[in-house]
Amino acid sequence: METGWLETVLFLLLASVKFAVAVPFFILENKLTFWEGFFFGVTSGVFGIFTFMFLSTIILHFWQWIKGQLGIKRVKPKKVFSKRARMMVRIKTKYGLVGIALLSPLIISLPVGVFLAMRYFKNKKKVFVYMLGGVIIWSLIYASSASLIIQILKTLDLALATVY
Repeated sequence: METGWLETVLFLLLASVKFAVAVPFFILENKLTFWEGFFFGVTSGVFGIFTFMFLSTIILHFWQWIKGQLGIKRVKPKKVFSKRARMMVRIKTKYGLVGIALLSPLIISLPVGVFLAMRYFKNKKKVFVYMLGGVIIWSLIYASSASLIIQILKTLDLALATVY
């Protein structure tokens, strides 16, 4: 690895939030091998899952406590659905936890995906395993794609070096 530990930690923190952007960029920028890229992706994903599982549980409990303290009863609000809210409900109903786990690292983002999974599915171990599966699958895809791109660039560089 060519980067310092501080930059690596900062990218790990960024990747735990914006997985689909930070992981491929970090792998390509530092020309990591397949296994280094895969390890970075899984590590940042696991860090994000643990962090946001813990935070979402605290936020949900705190919200329930506030509603109890203020005496807020559940009143059916006027339904307002944005495109994003409709997409989340569609993913949850059509694909369930598997859909949330597979789409979180790519489209939804890990914090939102973990929050949705914790909100709709109460079994924390199951949520963690599925979310980890999604992170592993996307880490494999990103690491193998980046390794292929790096290999192609090295081959092109060698080919150009022999021509000039």
